[in-house]
Amino acid sequence: MRRLALILLVVVAVVPTAALAGRLDSGAGVFELRGVDGTVTLTATGVLWGQIDKGSIRVASIDTSDAATPLVSGAEHVSSDGDTTVYSGTDLHFRITGGRYHLRLRGNGLDLTAIGVGNADMVGDPAAPSTGSYAIDSGTWTPVPLLETTVPYGTANPTTTTTPSQP
Repeated sequence: MRRLALILLVVVAVVPTAALAGRLDSGAGVFELRGVDGTVTLTATGVLWGQIDKGSIRVASIDTSDAATPLVSGAEHVSSDGDTTVYSGTDLHFRITGGRYHLRLRGNGLDLTAIGVGNADMVGDPAAPSTGSYAIDSGTWTPVPLLETTVPYGTANPTTTTTPSQP
């Protein structure tokens, strides 16, 4: 029985990771937010998941065949004008499983992980006791600035190095 449980655990851990790796190019980077109070706008390609303790998610439509559709749960209010959909409430959870997206997240207690290639425009809330922090590619956690700052992650055209062949 233990062997079966171990095999199932390995399959559950490996299969989603392999599927995710196949959807992302080799230039994918990682952008993370932890406990952010403020506003973050993400324009990117890839996958994303996270949560907001209290706030809103504004999703702008992207007119391409590779546009991502976000999955949002916990929204108390949803409004749409055709080009933009806004989800708001407490304890919002969201994810995008691949494709291009443009999101504006505003609120308190924002945590997320984005894997892919893109830009994050962020500004902390000056009235908050802490603006939270961000990290790129599992690097050092840095406080979210009080002035709007753009942070790129991933590389759109990754460079590859080649080793000359030996005769």
